[in-house]
Amino acid sequence: MQLVIIAGGLGTRLRPLTLNRPKALVPLVDRPQIVYTLDSLPTSCEEVLIAVNYGFEPMREFFRTHDFGVEIRVVEEPKPLGTAGAIKNVQRHVRGTFAVYNGDVVDTIDFDRLVEAHRKGAGIGTIALWPVEDPSAFGVVAIEGGRITRFVEKPPRAEAPSNLVNAGRYVFEPMVFDFIEDGRGVSLEREVFPKLIGRGLTPYRYDGFWSEAGTLPSYLHSQRVLLDAGRGKISSDADVSAGSLRPPVYVAGGSFVEGRLGPHVVLGKSCKIGRASVTNAALLEAVSVDDKAEISASIIGTGASIGEGAHIRDSIIGDGVQVPPYATIFDDRVSA
Repeated sequence: MQLVIIAGGLGTRLRPLTLNRPKALVPLVDRPQIVYTLDSLPTSCEEVLIAVNYGFEPMREFFRTHDFGVEIRVVEEPKPLGTAGAIKNVQRHVRGTFAVYNGDVVDTIDFDRLVEAHRKGAGIGTIALWPVEDPSAFGVVAIEGGRITRFVEKPPRAEAPSNLVNAGRYVFEPMVFDFIEDGRGVSLEREVFPKLIGRGLTPYRYDGFWSEAGTLPSYLHSQRVLLDAGRGKISSDADVSAGSLRPPVYVAGGSFVEGRLGPHVVLGKSCKIGRASVTNAALLEAVSVDDKAEISASIIGTGASIGEGAHIRDSIIGDGVQVPPYATIFDDRVSA
């Protein structure tokens, strides 16, 4: 079985972090986002095709220099083609029934069980579904008799046909390519799925956790999910003896902490945290935070420095940014 990972988006909602790296390689706790998908694959997945537009060269170099125990082919998408167009672009490499994953999702889906549900369903495709409290921000499905019968994109909460949303994990028969127009941007969710209903779309609901990580709030939610699931850790090469920690937190090697940390905080390698307060935040590698600073609900890019007494909330600070002392940054995106 082959897996296609759609990882070619511009990542505009995570800028400025994605100005220097493709979204799929943005760190999430202790590894790039896309690696969570690769780490969970069984031996039944024989090849991974990664569809990439923005950041093709860094992606190709990353997978040239890292081994994940499965054959990986990075396929260039010369121009943005949408979720369905990206699949059409890899058609020449697909040999039969295949799976498709969105690249910005972390979850506990079982690849083999998804494939088994598809085979039992005997239709053109299978869509993994996840229950949410408020489906108004998602694509919602209606189900009758073991088949998906209708799609509603971002419905008002009171009008949603269910609380089950598209989880961004699919299995398709090769016939699906006949329903995707070549050479232009095509949306899988809005243009292709409605055409497939008559060919049989099987729903597959699974348990565990699910989170997409393409925006600041969803990235931080993904981080919380992963930390709560046991990925919190204090490296033996980190010095947190002078700090006050509220778990779960992840502190990488070479980091030094004097202040208050957590809950739900990740520090990349070689971060230096003075007598400051950091909560519900991700600090990438080599970030320094001076005394009296406060950081919450934010991502701080590699090599950034946060001055004394600065307050940062609901913001993304880009790589190498120097935030001056006593600055206040709220709901902003700051580039170097």
